[in-house]
Amino acid sequence: MPYAPRIRSGSSATAILIVGFIAALGIVWLDGLMALPANAGPGRKADSAAAPSNRLGTEMAYPSEFVALAPPEYFGPDTLFEIINGDADLYLKAGFVRLETRRFTLKPAPQTRLALFIYQMNSHRSAFAVYSVRRSEEAQPNPLTRFAYRYQKGLFLVNGPYYIEILAQEESPRTVAAMNDLATAFISAHDVADEPIPELDFFPPQGLIPGSMALHPANAFGFDGFTELFTARYRLNDQQATAFLRPCPAPGAAVRLAADYQAFLAEYNGVAVSGDHLFSDGRLIRLTDTYTLVFVHNNTVAGVQEAGTAELAARLAHALKARLSLEE
Repeated sequence: MPYAPRIRSGSSATAILIVGFIAALGIVWLDGLMALPANAGPGRKADSAAAPSNRLGTEMAYPSEFVALAPPEYFGPDTLFEIINGDADLYLKAGFVRLETRRFTLKPAPQTRLALFIYQMNSHRSAFAVYSVRRSEEAQPNPLTRFAYRYQKGLFLVNGPYYIEILAQEESPRTVAAMNDLATAFISAHDVADEPIPELDFFPPQGLIPGSMALHPANAFGFDGFTELFTARYRLNDQQATAFLRPCPAPGAAVRLAADYQAFLAEYNGVAVSGDHLFSDGRLIRLTDTYTLVFVHNNTVAGVQEAGTAELAARLAHALKARLSLEE
């Protein structure tokens, strides 16, 4: 089966479940998402070829209540896998440049531990890609920036080309306030503009699940051709489905990509079914017990995935096509 179902709910929610700290060595994340390696001593730096030319957060003044437990650590593209076991590929494909990690305690509560992860990406768009794929459906929105949320013991946000993770040892009013203070200090010290991501405006607002829009840098739905694919989850009449779109350089490229994706679905027992009376501009495909509808609008491949009925797929496809036409 291609990786079609539930691209946002299962793996992303599990990947950001924090299970605690390990003494002075760092943080372990469930499913091996992130772990400071045992051989990463204080002040450890990435290989010289990948070491950052400037230290991302060194020059900023952190709030006075934060006390550094150790010097910062740095990782580049060649060493990122050491701290993100088995999951570095997402960051690298999205446009990872460098990572700085810092660990703190609080003066009023020295037993409290927090860790700051500063991922510098090559653009605001790249930072959003990592943020959006990692975001849990159970996340609580945070107003610090346009893209920010809190989940369990962590605070996650995008600030310009930076993707920030702040993790606490425990969830309490003190640590929640401390995470917000730390994030605010970083934002104040890094006055960077958020580049526009116009594709986010291509999704129709009706039924859109807040915070569900995502940018998948590669291999979306398990299909190699879907790089830079935008997705959004919808809830319509107690049913859910995923809308997707991928702009191409020219209409001919979009037609070819749509045909390739349909062929990919056919390899995994996807069966084309008649849907002309519902949405004449696309190809409706039944895959197991869900429907996928693929269509081309000018130079954009678009469609609906994981719809429980053909009618739902067609309804959302109509809305998506109308929105694409409006944005032109």
